[in-house]
Amino acid sequence: MPHCRTLTAGIPGFAHSMPATLRQRCNHVPPTQARGARAAPRTPTMVLWSFAACACAALNCVAAPAPERSLTRLDEEFGERVAGIATRAEAAGVKDIAAVVRGWSLPALDDRQVVLAILPQTERPAGIEGDTAEKLWEEFLAARRERAAGTFALARAETRSCASVELLYRALRDDPDHARARAAAGYVRRGDRWVVPEAAERLDRGEAWDPAFGWQPRGRLARFQAGERPDRGRWVPADEDDARRRTVADGRRFSSDHWEILSAAPYADAAALAAGLEETAAIWRQVFGAVSLRPTEWRHVTVGGSVPRAAEPFAAVLCVDREQYVTELTRVEPAIARTTAIYWRPTQTAWFCAATGAARAASAGVPPTTVRHEAAHQLCAESTATSPLAGERCNFWAIEAAACYLESARATGFGWTVGGPDAGRMPAARRLLVEEEFHVPIAELCGLGRAAFQADERLPRMYDEIAGIADFLMNGRGGRYREAFVEHLARVYAGTADPDTLARLCGTTSADLDAEYRRHLSR
Repeated sequence: MPHCRTLTAGIPGFAHSMPATLRQRCNHVPPTQARGARAAPRTPTMVLWSFAACACAALNCVAAPAPERSLTRLDEEFGERVAGIATRAEAAGVKDIAAVVRGWSLPALDDRQVVLAILPQTERPAGIEGDTAEKLWEEFLAARRERAAGTFALARAETRSCASVELLYRALRDDPDHARARAAAGYVRRGDRWVVPEAAERLDRGEAWDPAFGWQPRGRLARFQAGERPDRGRWVPADEDDARRRTVADGRRFSSDHWEILSAAPYADAAALAAGLEETAAIWRQVFGAVSLRPTEWRHVTVGGSVPRAAEPFAAVLCVDREQYVTELTRVEPAIARTTAIYWRPTQTAWFCAATGAARAASAGVPPTTVRHEAAHQLCAESTATSPLAGERCNFWAIEAAACYLESARATGFGWTVGGPDAGRMPAARRLLVEEEFHVPIAELCGLGRAAFQADERLPRMYDEIAGIADFLMNGRGGRYREAFVEHLARVYAGTADPDTLARLCGTTSADLDAEYRRHLSR
């Protein structure tokens, strides 16, 4: 599609399958011949790190007591305590602690979504020496733990999925060692650090992690770090390996926590792609993780359910350049030359191509927006039981809108923000609506299936518009429609949404949503 980064649904009638190995899934056998099935699907009981059914188990009791304090009250009490700690730290000359304490509060943002970076353990700043500094630091940690306990109680009592996810991660930011919150988010402990189950399994097998080479057996990693690379049964110098042009079938293997990447490009490109994919996963599980969490599960799953378990890795392929990307995929998608990346749903594989020439200098690999867009498709599609009819008959725009929304993530000191009037495609969406008076009504968008949406001559401008609509539904009026949009997206993937589902979930009409969208972009 012109100006579009994805074709997600594939050819009607194509088997929606999971070949047995990564090479079969990707390119060792032609995609049209790939067959086989997963031993176990990525259901909410498996993908625990995406905040699915086990999260409910850890968060909820059969009869959870009502929280004693509201979030507003918790924040007020915390603010009073840390203000006093900061004042005493400054008076005592412990300025490092004072700076950390005063900078801990999150900014008040009502026009974009806040996503929090969660540390693997509680960290302390350097330079805490002496009894006074130790006492002040412990007071600060105690205040954080107390607020985390109250926030976690609110998360358990919250019946709205998105709101509970937000509260859970706020609790984890204050107290990264809150065991029950960690279990709810799908983490397990190894030593003094919290890791995802996939990483825990590798650590238990004696593997080690290196950002440049991924997870490797320790002896093998030592050879990588010494400048050697495996090549056709032997070890060769790194520069020799980088210089050899590889096919996808003969690609390098890069394993991250959640992805298995088959790369015809050098390890540096695969490492950069893996970092982008894992960052997207961290953002996605706070933004759209509730897609795999059904309201009925939220209410009825009890404490003591499942223990977080590792899931099968997602599959990705990195071609060495655009020419290789087009050659590999033309046989299954004739329009592939009109894309720069694709999540190919029939084989559950995300395909990318490494940037070359001037484009490489500008993006240092695959552009982050492209990585986030395709990873969003993969995470949504494989973290829940996705119907082969998802988006085929109607509502295909929502699948693309969610991916466009995740493109807008921006790094901050506390993690990321997603959306906002100046982020991602929002300026383009505003120009379309305000200056060009271009608008496809939401009711019309909801009635379009995949084929009709992708064949529409207005498609390039529609992508900018649906990014704007996603921002409106996620952040407009303080996130009033966030729960409704995420529930709508879940029903689209389940194949149960109809053209009127979004309006019903929002408790209004499509025409009124159009009017509110105009006001949202005209601020």
